[in-house]
Amino acid sequence: MRRKIFLVLAILWMSVIFYMSNQPAAISSAHSGGVINMISNMPVIGNLMDYLTSIDIGEFVVRKGAHMFSYCLLAILLFMSVYEKDIKKSIIIAFIGTFLYACSDEFHQLFIPGRSGEIRDVMIDSLGGTIGLILTLFIVKYKRKISYNN
Repeated sequence: MRRKIFLVLAILWMSVIFYMSNQPAAISSAHSGGVINMISNMPVIGNLMDYLTSIDIGEFVVRKGAHMFSYCLLAILLFMSVYEKDIKKSIIIAFIGTFLYACSDEFHQLFIPGRSGEIRDVMIDSLGGTIGLILTLFIVKYKRKISYNN
């Protein structure tokens, strides 16, 4: 039952990614601008965002950070939807699923006004997925160690 719930959550998250990718460039940029304004109003990190914006990379950092977070979460959800006992197999399946979805997402963006499909974004998405899987691996191994010691 747990695996089915995570599969549904992964599909829902893929739908969110698809929805965000389906927005024309002007709308997507407006969303990024809103996030930049929100971050700029935060203590300490707001100063960093103001600096990044002043050297014209603030939007790039926000957009690529969103890519990494989105695919980090997707990889974790995919892992949890296939994981039973074989960690290695589950990580491979989750990574391949994340990578293929990143590829299909970039292909999809070729058909959206003002958007483009970028190999660089597939690499960033895959890096986010890899980070998510590394975190998941540490948590699973830690939980196994705790249950083994009990």
